[in-house]
Amino acid sequence: MTSKKSLKEEVFREFLQNPSLGPTEMTKQIDAKYNSVKAAFAKLAEEGFLERPSRGTYAPNIAGILLDLMNRVEKLEEQAK
Repeated sequence: MTSKKSLKEEVFREFLQNPSLGPTEMTKQIDAKYNSVKAAFAKLAEEGFLERPSRGTYAPNIAGILLDLMNRVEKLEEQAK
């Protein structure tokens, strides 16, 4: 079974491995269109996974990531009951 990752997920995973990458560098890294990568960064920031301390600069939002993981674990535990 093959699961194709969305561009947003690919950007997020790559960013977590190398947080120094901005949208321009990420575009080259994953061979994607700049506007699509920029939109993925914006969506990740909007969803609370990334912080945007200054224009063009992103950082992982550790608290947001952990809260999302905790919520996912709780849902899985509820489903397992």
